[in-house]
Amino acid sequence: MVFDTRPGIERAMLFGINLRASGDATPYWELVERAAALEDEPTIEALEYPPHITLAKYADANPQELQAVVTDLSAMRPLKISFDRIGAFDPGFLILWASPKPHEGLLDLHNQVHTRIDPGRCKPPYRPDNWTPHCSIALRVADHHREAANRMVVADFTPFVLTFDVVDCVSSPPISVIAERALIG
Repeated sequence: MVFDTRPGIERAMLFGINLRASGDATPYWELVERAAALEDEPTIEALEYPPHITLAKYADANPQELQAVVTDLSAMRPLKISFDRIGAFDPGFLILWASPKPHEGLLDLHNQVHTRIDPGRCKPPYRPDNWTPHCSIALRVADHHREAANRMVVADFTPFVLTFDVVDCVSSPPISVIAERALIG
């Protein structure tokens, strides 16, 4: 989701279930800093929220239902996830993200969410068979930096690993944590 913070812009409330990294994420933040140079205003730092992978996003959700999912998922183990390239989405503006290598535990967590909440209620990009796991590094690349962003996507990339050890549910914008649990499995 791109958070448009311009005054007077109407924003719908969304709800999400996320996998978060709570420890050292220096390589991620260095990548965010590089990507922020391609934005008119840095978007990721403005979130004031740790590196995360969104497992599901809903336009309408019951917070108690989301909290129950978070509690259930907390029995899973923390995941060490390796990121090996930069990707981009282009829904009319560029979004840059770090791409995780395929990880069975991540796919299992995603599937667990959708066995607990009907995937038809989820925003289409986060549904099973549509979901592209990603960790956003820039939510709105400035149009005049598109070429530089495309070069960043194809440039050599130094892989890094983050440990994702918290699952939460949030409302946004702005991001407000409804419930969070450490992964303890």
